[in-house]
Amino acid sequence: MVRSLVHVRYVDDPEAWDALVVRCGGRLLQSWRWGSFKARHGWHAIRLALQNGAGVAVAQVLLRRSYGVSVMYIPRGPVADVPSTDLARGFRSAIDQLAQQERAIAVIAEPEDERGLELLPSSLGWRPTPTVIQPRRTLRIRLGDDQQLLSQMKPKTRYNVRLAFRRGITTRHGSIEEIPAFYSLLRETAQRDGFGIHRLHYFRDLLHVFGDDAVLLFAELGDSLAAAAVVIRFGQEAVYLYGASRTEFQRHMPAYAVQWAALQWARDRGCEWYDLWGIPDSDDPPPEAEAEGLNVRTGLWGVYRFKIGFGGQPYTFPSGRELVRHPFLVALWRRLRPLRG
Repeated sequence: MVRSLVHVRYVDDPEAWDALVVRCGGRLLQSWRWGSFKARHGWHAIRLALQNGAGVAVAQVLLRRSYGVSVMYIPRGPVADVPSTDLARGFRSAIDQLAQQERAIAVIAEPEDERGLELLPSSLGWRPTPTVIQPRRTLRIRLGDDQQLLSQMKPKTRYNVRLAFRRGITTRHGSIEEIPAFYSLLRETAQRDGFGIHRLHYFRDLLHVFGDDAVLLFAELGDSLAAAAVVIRFGQEAVYLYGASRTEFQRHMPAYAVQWAALQWARDRGCEWYDLWGIPDSDDPPPEAEAEGLNVRTGLWGVYRFKIGFGGQPYTFPSGRELVRHPFLVALWRRLRPLRG
């Protein structure tokens, strides 16, 4: 079998890069602005494009340096339109060269789909990774007019959306200057539900970098903030990244109202899909939930029950892959510095 020549280049043009990502079926975490945003928070973005006669592959590699070495991470990548053995070999060669140049102790990839996974074959040294950074499953809602959005919902969710507005909940777009108010609400939610959050400037930078393709949505009861959400658009999809709600107002269903506003915003921005971002690996409730009548918040299970009510199609991402270049240093790194996406 004759191998085809693979051309490798670094891309430094934002529009050209995003066009390649969309062509290959890539999504938000491979977008130029996501790399620019992460560069404000300890990462360095390197954008590789490979092409042969049959297809194109791209990978935005995020690099984090520490103590003279680095870790390379490819979020929801690589992606390819027509994967091939030659592109896989070319990608491995490009990654090896970059890893050597940057003194990388490991390369971790979480591919978007099976086409990206084909670029990470075991025959070229890629192995399953125990490191999980992004959610393994998500829910994607097909967008349409209000009637379609409502008809896709489960009856209880549809009822709660309408109930929120009957009880006086209103929604509006927040401004970047109102990030502290959102952050206060997020801190309350994190303490209540037991998860960690980034610092305030992380969310301010997110809205700043994505500009008109980002929205901070508030749900209010009178003059009081009741719930909020941060949604980002890339290509034909909007992604619900962060949400928060005030405990004292939960009976008024403000979280349902803010999701309704987010669905409408995404549709009005020309999106075809709305990504609810993270659900458990299985549809089966954990034993703790069964023992307490599904009233317990266990990992992603509590939010899953909320999200699944809006309808949507579950999607499972391929398992991550890695190249370990220095096993001892990687073992030490995994114990001391867990990777965050």
